[in-house]
Amino acid sequence: MKSHLLDELQNYRNKISFGMPGHKGKEFFPLSIDLDLTEISTTDNLLNPSGVIKDLHEEISRIYGSKHSFIINNGSTGALHTAIAAATNPHDEILIQRNAHKSIYNALVLSNLNPVYLNTIYDNKRALFFGIDEDELREKIKNNNIKVALLVSPNFYGGILKLRELIEILHENNITVIVDEAHGAHLYFSDLKKYSALSAGADLVINSTHKMIPSLTQTALLHIGTDKFSYREILKYINIYHSTSPSYLLMLSIEAGIKYMDEVGRDDLKNRAMDLEKLKRDINYDLDLTHPSIIANDPMKFLFSIENMTGEEVVNKLLDRDIRLEMGDLYYALALISPINTSDEIKKFKDEILKLGKVTNKIIETPIDFIKPEIVLIPSDAFYSDGELINYKDSDGKISKGIIAAYPPGIPLISFGERINKDIIYNIDKLLEAGIEVIGLYEGKVEVVK
Repeated sequence: MKSHLLDELQNYRNKISFGMPGHKGKEFFPLSIDLDLTEISTTDNLLNPSGVIKDLHEEISRIYGSKHSFIINNGSTGALHTAIAAATNPHDEILIQRNAHKSIYNALVLSNLNPVYLNTIYDNKRALFFGIDEDELREKIKNNNIKVALLVSPNFYGGILKLRELIEILHENNITVIVDEAHGAHLYFSDLKKYSALSAGADLVINSTHKMIPSLTQTALLHIGTDKFSYREILKYINIYHSTSPSYLLMLSIEAGIKYMDEVGRDDLKNRAMDLEKLKRDINYDLDLTHPSIIANDPMKFLFSIENMTGEEVVNKLLDRDIRLEMGDLYYALALISPINTSDEIKKFKDEILKLGKVTNKIIETPIDFIKPEIVLIPSDAFYSDGELINYKDSDGKISKGIIAAYPPGIPLISFGERINKDIIYNIDKLLEAGIEVIGLYEGKVEVVK
């Protein structure tokens, strides 16, 4: 048998990483194959913790400032599905930011929920998502029977919502608040902790540890932030949604990563932020990421554009020069910097950026509009309907059975039960022409309700 996967992954071993995971491929963890164990008498049980894992949970809770914290071994996806199931009953209305990750949309099917979508402010000139209009939030609450709201902060590009104000509005209306803070596990080790979801009073909070701090891919945390949920209640749902064979290597990587962050990571974060500020000065960076609807930007997210190049082209050019970025879209390239990165790596990054061309705040593509599709069926009804595969170019007027999204970042262009139109088809064309992966297409075909 040929080693298909191994042979490909070997190609990335010696590249500088400015993408996930946060350990950046460095020899960081005290991991070896003889530590890949299962539940035995003293190693405890993640799904029924009473010993060393319980102690680790309590340590994490102390560091993050939660009521209780749980290790999740099947990523923020598993944590989000757990939190949403715990907070809802079938057929409940749930308020979701339209720019949420596809895993949240999948939870609508799993828990048989009715979505109410909250539009995230989109700046067409900059082709960037920002925050939430509080007046629209109040309007959605007034006109619907919302039980749970799910907010996303920071977003994929680092914009942090004014969570305290938004959560106050939602709690005043007795609405449970879940925050997908997958990209914010590191905020708790910096001055930005004051803008974190737990500090803002969210009921349930999800962090991907592997995104921005050193831990293995597929590791996450689920926090209880208020007295609205008990430890026992959340553990019950973790037992439903979590693997019954949790990896001790994944758990060890979380422990090692958070220990590092607690002991030295704060200083390393400050140093990397200073390195990035110097990089920006050296390349005459002038992209304005501010907006009245967000309170701060994560300094560890570096979003940039090169004159006359798409973001995807920038990603590919830098990959040829042994630098791996997180993603590129039609307009921008995105680098994720973790405290594990070094000053020398960021200096090399700067040098290679300057070789590519002029850094600009003007995007070369006409921004695609994010369409607000017509909702025809609730997601679970669409998912379980009879379907057929047709060429996506012929799908105008059809009802989608699934999610179509550029990946990353995985924000749906269209979701379960929504009507496809010519604008959606145009957006798919633009993404494919730029060489960007579009999930939900199968050899150019899309599954629609028959």
